[in-house]
Amino acid sequence: MKLMTEKIAAGINYCIAGGLCTGGLIDWFRHVDWNQVAVIGGFLLGLITYLTQTYFDWRRTRAYEKGVNAGLITEPPAKRGLFNKEAE
Repeated sequence: MKLMTEKIAAGINYCIAGGLCTGGLIDWFRHVDWNQVAVIGGFLLGLITYLTQTYFDWRRTRAYEKGVNAGLITEPPAKRGLFNKEAE
């Protein structure tokens, strides 16, 4: 059985590099201010929610305009909401 020294050396090098990267990440996580992470995460979640709502409003408006142009719809769609009971 012939040993391939290049593959063994490459495997050892990858293991060492992975261990060093993992150690660096663990050290970085130890010094992270989790309050800042929560604030930034909340901001990003709010931004993603806003962009998603804007996208679906745009799609609903586009569908309404296509329906009006085709003559299928004559009145605007009712705005849906949690507290808007007359729209049901």
